[in-house]
Amino acid sequence: MNYGTTPLKKMKAKLHLIFSAFMWGLNFHLLKIMLTSVHFMEAGFWRYLFGVIALTIYLKNSLPKWNTFKKHLKGILIVGILGLFCFNLLLFWGLLYTSSINASLIISLNPIVTLFLACYIFGTNISYKQIIGASISLLGVVYLLCKGDFLNLNQLELSKGDILVLLAMILSSFYHIWVKKYSINISNQHFTFFTNSICLILFALITPFFVEPHSINYAPQFWIASILFGVFGTAITYFLWNKGLSIIGASKAGIFMNIVPLSTAIITVLLGKELTQFHITSGVLIFIGLIVSQMKTKKTAPNRVDSSIHN
Repeated sequence: MNYGTTPLKKMKAKLHLIFSAFMWGLNFHLLKIMLTSVHFMEAGFWRYLFGVIALTIYLKNSLPKWNTFKKHLKGILIVGILGLFCFNLLLFWGLLYTSSINASLIISLNPIVTLFLACYIFGTNISYKQIIGASISLLGVVYLLCKGDFLNLNQLELSKGDILVLLAMILSSFYHIWVKKYSINISNQHFTFFTNSICLILFALITPFFVEPHSINYAPQFWIASILFGVFGTAITYFLWNKGLSIIGASKAGIFMNIVPLSTAIITVLLGKELTQFHITSGVLIFIGLIVSQMKTKKTAPNRVDSSIHN
């Protein structure tokens, strides 16, 4: 955390985080638009193609050296392959079978899962408030999956899409653990560039096995969604999130991820789609749970968990 920052700098950092979280909420809708025209593997390729192009342009005067890549090869490959490629694969696949709002609410459990993973892997302490918050958030997700009626719990059958998004959420939680472990001594910008490039290469190599050669004469709305998703929802969002996080700290930045399901819900309404009561209730429960889990205790453990989020 960067101590001694001015109130204006902190305000700018919070605006960066709010914008990033809002964009991640919009990403679910952008991806839905893309999936009406292409296979989910191809959607991943276009996202990271435009994202890496934007990152390259941004870093044109300070592109990382090959030696930097070799020095941090293990971490870059783990994060690029598992934390980005496999995460996106499961998320994109899942959104074929579930709604954008369902996906955003499930993904919003990320800070809580990251907290417990860090406790298990690094031995960090968990406060009673974090346990209570996690329980409230979990209740919200169960309420969502039961479609607003806990009597359906005995007959609960997760949809294929919900299960895939849950798996993606778990991978994204591991992503933060891996970034915490492997991004030491390398700038966030270079680490983001390398890991996103690895993800793009994998999509480029594997997509031809799932998608036969065809023309790319897609509708304008597809290209608009792809460019917005790649440039704003990937490259710019990661940069702004990392910048804001470096100023106010990861543990404080994590709470801004609560904006993601709210953003998705607002955009759902603006697009004229139905938002049900159980979506709203589950979102409120998850929001309350995450706030409680972020509340400070009187005695702070020395190895407090950072629950920073990247979608």
